[in-house]
Amino acid sequence: MKNLIFLFWFLLPFMASSQNNLGQADDYARISLNVFIPDQVERIPAGSKSLLVNKLTQAATKKGMAGGGPQGRFLLTANMDVLAKDVIAGAPNKHAYQFEVSLFIVDFIDKNIVSSTSFEVKGVGNNENKAFTGAIRTIDLKNPTVDRFFDEGKQKIIEYYNSRCDFVIARAKALAAQRQFEDAMNNLASIPEVSKDCYMKAMNEIGPIYKEFADYNCQILINLATSCWAARPNSEGAQLAGAVLSQIDPGSICYAESRQLISKMEQKVLKDENRDWKFIEKVFDNQVMLESLRLRAWRDVGVAWGKGQQPTYNDIVWIFR
Repeated sequence: MKNLIFLFWFLLPFMASSQNNLGQADDYARISLNVFIPDQVERIPAGSKSLLVNKLTQAATKKGMAGGGPQGRFLLTANMDVLAKDVIAGAPNKHAYQFEVSLFIVDFIDKNIVSSTSFEVKGVGNNENKAFTGAIRTIDLKNPTVDRFFDEGKQKIIEYYNSRCDFVIARAKALAAQRQFEDAMNNLASIPEVSKDCYMKAMNEIGPIYKEFADYNCQILINLATSCWAARPNSEGAQLAGAVLSQIDPGSICYAESRQLISKMEQKVLKDENRDWKFIEKVFDNQVMLESLRLRAWRDVGVAWGKGQQPTYNDIVWIFR
């Protein structure tokens, strides 16, 4: 939840200023692609896969299209197929491979390939893994074919949001109505600024959805803190409950109720143990201790605090079949 609160406050300046700035920034700077190769793509060795991800990330970064944020709708992925292999006699023998490298920009929600390209590379090494690694190191992602691949992907993504903006926003509202607030805000926040009208509509919708999210979540947190305090009506329980209450957004509907609970705990701890609330506030200065207390509080009452139910990028294996 803390990350989402940060995201919202980070976006606030853009809600106010984007209307004036949209025409000044480069289009690429407003479209981000997360780079991902699924674990199920077994033909690429693990070490080589990591190298390929780094290579693709560098290419996307140079284009101003690198992601790294929440799971967006569009991502950049790749595959390598062996076209030919040979053993070169020697001491030791060398393995020579010819590969076809395929690049894809993918809409992983609708399961569409937005843009694709392929090219051939060669690699030689003492074994297959080293041949893969050698081939990846020779990949030139600055060539015109790759440029066209990124340009086509950019244009298709812009066209998607320009033509389906109302659908994207309606879907976000539907997710919010089902209390899938993280998914709803992620859908809206991933709309690129270059889709100017759609972006501005999305920014207008994020605020109300975030308010719903904060109001809904704060009641869960109040209930959890109350349970922690009921189980341990002492300074230990006050620390656990306080760690939970510290996550409540001051703008949420039950913030006042959280302050009342804090006051109640403060009075009892002061009366029973002669300790004022400052000893608990010191905990909040130590982020490691605070996170530990929060996790313990959730565990003690058996509540699973997950990261949402959105599908993982591993669901894109359909591309490679």
